[in-house]
Amino acid sequence: MAEVAPESNKGSFKLLGFDGQGGLQLIGGLVIGLIALYSSYDHVKFFRSTIHLNQQWDVWLIVASLAVVAIDAQLASRSRLGEENRRREEALARSREANDAAEERNRADSERNRAAEARERQAEATKRQGQGIALLRSAALLSARAQLDPSELNLIGSTGAGVMGLYPGAGAEIRKRRN
Repeated sequence: MAEVAPESNKGSFKLLGFDGQGGLQLIGGLVIGLIALYSSYDHVKFFRSTIHLNQQWDVWLIVASLAVVAIDAQLASRSRLGEENRRREEALARSREANDAAEERNRADSERNRAAEARERQAEATKRQGQGIALLRSAALLSARAQLDPSELNLIGSTGAGVMGLYPGAGAEIRKRRN
């Protein structure tokens, strides 16, 4: 059975369990975390009102948010990679089924060919047998004619040699023996 060649992994990037899109998501989360860490906003304006903040985000809150981003990116990457693997397995299964069907067709074709050859051999054997039976019948007929009517024509024909012209005096010699 022929196996399907594996698809090229040329376009896929996998690092630490992240695919390309998951890696970009992780890098984006890291950039946003660094922006939050190094930007020192001490106030937020909202509809002409200002809310004063005493300090920037806590470092542990940033680390926790990066962990959540990393986990989310890894789960999404695994989901995409699992779907890709499932599609490849399905394609391989379809290919195997197609190969199995082709092998079954080939097996059936060869069986039909063997059966046709056997029928042809049987027909040839039957034809040869029929020819042999026809020769036996003609020999029996000539023998019966020679026994019933011992004329020169029947005696020459019954020996076979006189009929073929190999022994022209066969009829006279046979008559001498019988008399």
